Amino acid sequence: AVVSTQSTGKLVLSALEKFFYLNILHINAGKSKIMFFRSTRTSDITMPPVRLAGEIIKCVSHIKFLGVIITDTLSWDHHIKKLASNLNRNIGSLRHLCPRIPPCLRKTIYCGFIQSHILFAITVWGSSGSQAKLLPVFRAQKKAIRVIFRLPRLCIPGTSGWAPAHTKSIFNTSGLLSVHNLYSLMVIREAHSCFTSESSLGSAQLLQFSDRSNRAIIPSGRIRSLGDNFVFAAPRLWNFFVKVEGIKDHIGKYPFYAAVRCWLLQRQMEGDPNEWS
Repeated sequence: AVVSTQSTGKLVLSALEKFFYLNILHINAGKSKIMFFRSTRTSDITMPPVRLAGEIIKCVSHIKFLGVIITDTLSWDHHIKKLASNLNRNIGSLRHLCPRIPPCLRKTIYCGFIQSHILFAITVWGSSGSQAKLLPVFRAQKKAIRVIFRLPRLCIPGTSGWAPAHTKSIFNTSGLLSVHNLYSLMVIREAHSCFTSESSLGSAQLLQFSDRSNRAIIPSGRIRSLGDNFVFAAPRLWNFFVKVEGIKDHIGKYPFYAAVRCWLLQRQMEGDPNEWS
């Protein structure tokens, strides 16, 4: 398999070099990188050097592409850690700014400095296979709420210690969703765009729908081992929401997105008013 991959790679690179030469374009081999994707159960593969324009291309295990850090195992751990770090940096800046912000602008500040970063490409990296993997971003979310909304610390009864303030009530009263619910919302939004043929051609080809109903077809095959990526998460979430009362009647209509968001917010409010379930 390695020999076959190497041969195919040489053919592709040769075709690329020819294309760039014929179109009077230059390849900057020094800035080019190559990555070999593998399963998480497979150890690192030592590949022979790959040359482009006479120079050896550096082989990497992760790289930033269009704002998203891609790893050779498609685990998205690097991107989640980097995102959490960026959010904490913004929170540090907001800590000095928020005392001067009027309460009516707190939600706007949160959406501009925190939520906008979380929403970027969330349908890609949000499918990390486990809710636990999103905890660094969720912790940053709660920390931002405490700082922006200036929530006081809580005194622990019977001790001299302090605990961070609860944030769930602020999320709910302000109409804000946790990162887990934001992921579900954006996946459903993209799936609905595919269903109504409003999505880009690339996204529309990822999802297939039944000719006899509104249900999405869940693909089968070995790629299922990648876990909850968009190709599998979108059909599963879509098939769930198209059966929910108050949502299924809006399929193909403008209120669909708002109905899904309202349902997710209502589900988020369930349970203990302070503790997250």
